[in-house]
Amino acid sequence: MRRQSFYWTYLVIAILCTAYGGFLLFYNLNHGKGLSIFHLIFTIVGILMLIGYGVLRYFSGKGKAEKAREVTSYVEEKKEVEEEPVKEEVKVEEKPAEIKEEKKTTYTPRSDVVYESRRKSRSHYDRENINAYVRKVGYGPVLRIDDNRIYDMRYNCYYRIEGNNVLKEGYGYAYEINGNRIRETYGSYLYEISGSNINRVFGGYYASIGGNSITTFDLKERYELSDSLPSKYILVIAALLFGSY
Repeated sequence: MRRQSFYWTYLVIAILCTAYGGFLLFYNLNHGKGLSIFHLIFTIVGILMLIGYGVLRYFSGKGKAEKAREVTSYVEEKKEVEEEPVKEEVKVEEKPAEIKEEKKTTYTPRSDVVYESRRKSRSHYDRENINAYVRKVGYGPVLRIDDNRIYDMRYNCYYRIEGNNVLKEGYGYAYEINGNRIRETYGSYLYEISGSNINRVFGGYYASIGGNSITTFDLKERYELSDSLPSKYILVIAALLFGSY
């Protein structure tokens, strides 16, 4: 939103400079007052600002288009995987097996043997099966959540949640989650969740959570979540979006 306001302000100033300088420049020439250096400078500055505005909008639109293509390709790939045809199971009728009478036997467990129940093996860290985006209002997607991995589109880096630890892939441990708080692995606590509020542990209320959105206390930043997320994901998102202090 602030970037859009800057663009409009810049464009209005450029138009005013060009219009003011150009009008007075031609007015003086037509009335025989000669060439005014002051008005000529105004006109040149306005024209240069208009050219600069066009260049800024071109590169800004190009960057947004690349991000949009990346998001679209990801959604299409996911849709193709979800739309794979499911093979129908063919049921085969089985003839009822002949029932044979068997002698009933009683089984008494031995007292000298200890029986242990078997458990199915599981991975050390369970996958959350979460697919969501975090979009900054007025800017576009900034984070992508895929199970226990979080992709920061702003800096092109990945984070991975493993239990109560958050690793920055290629670097090592970045954050540690302790209940409703998160801190830097080798630093102090940063943020905590209290009800629908995100508080700085040593600074008080900072942002609010509501309706799948996060809004800072000064209303300058607002982020939308494409799906509801567990609290530990909200803590990691807060640490990535708002940083240290």
